[in-house]
Amino acid sequence: MKLRPRSYAICGGAFGDEGKGRIVDMLVHQLSQEGPVVVYRDNGGANAGHTVEFPTGQRVALHQLPSGVFIQGAVVVLGKEMVLHPSDLLEELAQVNQVEATADRAEIKIDEMAILSLDTHRAFEAVLKDWQSGGKGSTGRGISPAYADVLLRHPLRMRDLVHFDEAKVSQHYQMYAALIQGLGQNLAELEVSTLSGPKIKVGTEKEFINRLKQQADQLGPLVADIHDWLAEQWSDHKCGFVFEKAQAVGLDYRWGVYPDVTASDTTFGGIFSATEGVVDPEMIEIKAGVIKATYMSSVGTRKLPTLMKSELADRIRQDAHEYGATTKRPRDIAYLDLPALRFFQKVGRINTLILTHMDVIYADQPVKVCTAYKLGKETVEYRPDQEFLNDVTPVYTELPSWDAKKLAAAQKYDQLPKEAQAFLKLISREIGIPVMMITTGPQREQGIVF
Repeated sequence: MKLRPRSYAICGGAFGDEGKGRIVDMLVHQLSQEGPVVVYRDNGGANAGHTVEFPTGQRVALHQLPSGVFIQGAVVVLGKEMVLHPSDLLEELAQVNQVEATADRAEIKIDEMAILSLDTHRAFEAVLKDWQSGGKGSTGRGISPAYADVLLRHPLRMRDLVHFDEAKVSQHYQMYAALIQGLGQNLAELEVSTLSGPKIKVGTEKEFINRLKQQADQLGPLVADIHDWLAEQWSDHKCGFVFEKAQAVGLDYRWGVYPDVTASDTTFGGIFSATEGVVDPEMIEIKAGVIKATYMSSVGTRKLPTLMKSELADRIRQDAHEYGATTKRPRDIAYLDLPALRFFQKVGRINTLILTHMDVIYADQPVKVCTAYKLGKETVEYRPDQEFLNDVTPVYTELPSWDAKKLAAAQKYDQLPKEAQAFLKLISREIGIPVMMITTGPQREQGIVF
């Protein structure tokens, strides 16, 4: 199969929060210098958190919008298999418009088939969490119920919002009111989260419908049937493409550690179904998994075998801002786990690596890496099963740290500290694919492509 030139797909190669947004922003910026570029997001919703940092020091946490939204000349697409919360999306758009020097930002297109994630879903998720432990791994953004609506054959989509189908919206409200009443609570009185933080009541059916109508009027100009347009752009090899996945392979509902999983396809396979077959991910030239170089982070109840229980974890958490962009929860910090990364590379169909956070390094601490698991006397590989992971013993290799200032000053591979070069060779050899790029600091220009 012939690879499609100027095409990139970026996913989280571990458990999320690896810095994908910054990588997408950099790639889109480069491609936009050469011609038109499309940035396509195919999964997740307001549970995602992609942080972009500007030279001024301003940091913006994106949730439903792809990172390329700040780049003039790009077109960012919110695809069919995303679950979109209209109110949060409008608030996010307002925040993007307030960022300095974004008056000429990217054009935004929303697929009319994108799924709606509403306050009803958030309320149901909260009630379910109260009722049992089924929502333990959730962010509280109503993602799972919105995807469940598709499987149960009664979803609301963006086209139902912009061509406002009041009967369908009313039926949706009544169904969730009945489900929640069955669990002993009243939908209208329940409070749900908003993007900015303060909670609001779902309200009565009439209040709920009127609020959605106002949001429909504001979002309507961005919504369209994009199938034929997408096919034209994909066929035009002058147009660059960047596919930005939400979350990470280690959070996929099939490959993650249950119940700390998301409800969408976090692998590159999801691009195929979201684009209705227009884009075969096998044709994408670069399919990169982004991982943190010197450590891993995790949010939730999962217990990683390489979890740090030391002052080093607190040090990393503070220095690297290891708090969820969406939930603000402090992340667990773990040593780099190569058995897990090998598994995610295989199931995610990743063909190259991007390592971020190479600058999170300490002169007084070696770089400790898990290269294998032992189960008794047997060497075993990673499995996405918490009970299995509870019983394995990590086997570690320690490597010398490198000079962070020398790393930051490097412009190409040969200029990197020898210790960093040795580390990169180990990672590539153990996971079995090349390293395409590293970052040497938080700014867009602080990176080296090999």
